[in-house]
Amino acid sequence: MANIPADILRQEMASAFRPIIRGFLAPAAVYYCLITVVHFLFQDGEHFQKLGALSFVTFVVSLYLHEKWLTRDGDYHRLELTNLVMNLLVYLNITATLLMDFIPEKLVYFVFATLLFATSGISVRIIVASSALSLATMLWFANRAGPEIFFQHTLIGLAGTFAAVGMALLMRTAILKAVRARIAADLLRTRAEFQADIDSLTGLPNRRHFFSTLEAFVASASETGSPVYVGIIDLDGFKPVNDLHGHAIGDALLVEVGQRIRTVCPPAYLIARLGGDEFALAIPKVLTRDTLNAVGRDICDRLRQPFVISGIGISISASIGFAHYPTNGETVRQIYERADHALSCVKRGGRGGVLIFSACHEAEMNDFGRIDQTLRSSDLARELSVVFQPQYDLMRQKIVGFEALARWSSETLGNVNPARFIAAAERSGLIEQMTGILLQKALAAAVTWPEDVKLSFNLSAVDLVSPRSIANIVGLVQESGLAPERLILEITETSMMTDFERARGSLGILDAMGCQIALDDFGSGYSSFAYIHRFPLHRIKMDRCFVTGLKEDEAVGRNIIRAIADLAANLGVACLAEGVETEAELRAVQAAGIRYVQGYYYGRPMTADDVTDRLAAQGDTPPQEEAAS
Repeated sequence: MANIPADILRQEMASAFRPIIRGFLAPAAVYYCLITVVHFLFQDGEHFQKLGALSFVTFVVSLYLHEKWLTRDGDYHRLELTNLVMNLLVYLNITATLLMDFIPEKLVYFVFATLLFATSGISVRIIVASSALSLATMLWFANRAGPEIFFQHTLIGLAGTFAAVGMALLMRTAILKAVRARIAADLLRTRAEFQADIDSLTGLPNRRHFFSTLEAFVASASETGSPVYVGIIDLDGFKPVNDLHGHAIGDALLVEVGQRIRTVCPPAYLIARLGGDEFALAIPKVLTRDTLNAVGRDICDRLRQPFVISGIGISISASIGFAHYPTNGETVRQIYERADHALSCVKRGGRGGVLIFSACHEAEMNDFGRIDQTLRSSDLARELSVVFQPQYDLMRQKIVGFEALARWSSETLGNVNPARFIAAAERSGLIEQMTGILLQKALAAAVTWPEDVKLSFNLSAVDLVSPRSIANIVGLVQESGLAPERLILEITETSMMTDFERARGSLGILDAMGCQIALDDFGSGYSSFAYIHRFPLHRIKMDRCFVTGLKEDEAVGRNIIRAIADLAANLGVACLAEGVETEAELRAVQAAGIRYVQGYYYGRPMTADDVTDRLAAQGDTPPQEEAAS
């Protein structure tokens, strides 16, 4: 409380004293009005007419101060001036009365005046000056009346003045203490409100402030017809930074991220940290689609530039999803959900990009909703099935494994795209149940295959960080009768980075059991050599985009494929190329030294019965004919 600025203290003191001073003016106006009537109507003599005139002036001034002067403004200096004017008028009335009609007993009026000055004064200087003037004038009159009157009223005056001033100082101290306490409480409340709206780490508005301000933006936009754009920014690769370097470095990185976003965006844009590594953007102005895309790209480009935190070089990227009010929704919740869906689409498509929500995404959201509800009400054990795509060993010229691929033939929806129902299952929390059903069916088929043919099975990000799901997987493998060494569990880079430490622990359990681990879609997600060596890895599956990219630029494509093959060799793990469909693509991966391939060139996904037939035929078919088929 000692640090309260003087101007704020004066302002609050004025607020406390204003009703006291106005309360003094009202009865003063009434009193001097009555005195004026008495002087003019009931008393004769010229001096009473003069006293009446002075009383009338006092009445008018006090009434004006009460009704006009202090209603417009009541700052500290205005209240001091009010005190001074009224004190002088009261003093002049008493002095004039004694000059024109001196009676010793009326000297006590000065004591009453001192009491009035002391209790209504806002400042010590007004109280002391007014009281001193009143006491001095009373003693001057008493001295003129003789020694006895002077002695008597000196005692009365001093006692009354000290009592009045002492009482005033006590009252003023109490009021000042209450004012200080109220100011401190207001400051604490203001600080709490500020902290409630501000993210303590980055200094940006927080989730609460973002949504309350967004509500105001939308309300204003609904009246004016102007648009509002909402963007959600998610950092790609932030979790591994925490895992590798600790939370202190991660927190410092978030601060730097917030500062970089601020430097890219104009002040009119609302930038907030929603929590974790998620930030948000609200733009209450008209932008073209190209301009909005440019804003997103500028943010992504700025965040893609390397950070240096405590001497450590860190590289991350960002994905951004945008939605538009009122095109994509009429409420804040609808707009946010659509921006979040756009963000999810970006991250599914490879991360590090910008996407604006559109009509096709609306249809996709509706599909997700229908799929989610149907999944919850379906007999998944009956409706889910597994098909298998061959994995070919170019050195041995034979099929050495099959990847299990999920299929759902819904009684309500028919055949559903795997990418959609798996994503819906991950969102709804059904993916663990689905993993168990699909793995059990895949293991039942694989246990009938030759012992040198392996089964590849995909695990989701949810499975990797769920002890319950890992325990279920271990149990299913042990119950199946399939040797764990014949099971290859495929994970993606992005799923591994969801919670690196927990995922590494889960993979350690599966590796200890004898299962092999494959890194699926290598190169499409958050690739970093710093993390690959930190978990058990037996195979890299090169993303199909590198094989299909041969059609666009064969020379560059071959160099990339060769670089990935060399990386796998240096890590001591096998490399499998996905998406091989043509002879030219096969030759390219062979030239790079890749031993294992998968794609339509060697077979489309097939049922368990077709796998049995294919494996039976493989033993009777020369290798080149098998490949050509």
